[in-house]
Amino acid sequence: MSAASSNYALIIFLLTQSFVLCLVFQYIIINNLTAYLGIILAIALVVIANAVLSFLTLKKLMQSEYQNMLLEQQARSMEDIQELIQNIRAQRHDFINHLQTVYGLLQMNRPDSAQDYLADVVREARTSAQLVNLKQPEIGALIQRKVNQAAVQEISFNLSIQSDLRAIPLRPYQLNRVLGNLIDNAFEAVMGLEPKERFVKLEIGEDSDNYIIKVLNSGPGIKPEALDFIFQAGFSTKGHNRGLGLAIVREIVEQHGGTIQASSPPTLFTVCFPRPGGESNDS
Repeated sequence: MSAASSNYALIIFLLTQSFVLCLVFQYIIINNLTAYLGIILAIALVVIANAVLSFLTLKKLMQSEYQNMLLEQQARSMEDIQELIQNIRAQRHDFINHLQTVYGLLQMNRPDSAQDYLADVVREARTSAQLVNLKQPEIGALIQRKVNQAAVQEISFNLSIQSDLRAIPLRPYQLNRVLGNLIDNAFEAVMGLEPKERFVKLEIGEDSDNYIIKVLNSGPGIKPEALDFIFQAGFSTKGHNRGLGLAIVREIVEQHGGTIQASSPPTLFTVCFPRPGGESNDS
């Protein structure tokens, strides 16, 4: 049995004991058994002591679980930071190989191929630079994974990150649920296209009032009559047992005072979260 389970069991035992003692105490009072006044007082003291002990134990348990949660979050953050650092190191390690490839293409009199290759290298380096600037490494790690996924699925995944999200009013876990669902939906929307037509763009920015997140895709679009229902749980154009992702996104966004809007075509989701001190959350 885990420590948390043991503590919960102890609390249940103490509360049950207190409840039983209260029943005995009530029975003695109802039956006017004044001869047992000393016993009544002793029972009262025991009940109070058990209640206090239960409260202190519960408080200690909650503090312990909170500390464990913080330690787990710190451990995940360190893993995410290490993942980003490892990715940057890999890019540095491959830099000489990239230069040699470009040099070889130029020697072969293929400047167009060299230019395309350099564009890919620059795009990858720019992506890493933008992710490192984010103040929440968990967010950067998620986006890096989506960049890798896009490469495997032959999706052109363009990033424009103009905010470090320093004071966004969400925990990284919650923001990752928002981003993950929106990006996954965008990837899925373009998979029916030819690889050269698969395009997804993620924009993260801010103005004086809001943090603004936009996810755009080149998919076939959403029918006008469906735009009013896409955020409802269970509504989906993709078949049965679908339609939860956007409902989850809307719930998280609204819980933090934000707004989410969709338009199509092209399909664009815009999420706004109010900045501390901002006056509005309207985009």
